[in-house]
Amino acid sequence: MACLRPLPLLWLLSLLPLLQSCPAPADAISSPATTPAPGTQPYGLDGTLQTKDILTLQYLSFPQSYTAIKDRFGFPAYRDSQADYYKLPNGNWAAIYYNSSGNAIAYSFSDSDGN
Repeated sequence: MACLRPLPLLWLLSLLPLLQSCPAPADAISSPATTPAPGTQPYGLDGTLQTKDILTLQYLSFPQSYTAIKDRFGFPAYRDSQADYYKLPNGNWAAIYYNSSGNAIAYSFSDSDGN
């Protein structure tokens, strides 16, 4: 029985080359900002999402045109070349991201730290 104990360790060691070839999580996933950059000028009049808007955003099928987003949620509070930023009732932010064609392709919500 004593000679069987090293086998699990050898099996784990055989996986080491596979694990070393995986990219680090920070390298594998790009995390765009969910809050407007400092110094960004306000874009819209209101730019807030209510609870019903948040639920709608979560169930949207992407991609969506900019016009469809604007017609549904109104103008954002802030806008830059990659995203529209809407204020949430809890003080956090929702970001809707656009591709180079101007279509909305994804969204994210900031956490309580504003990230």
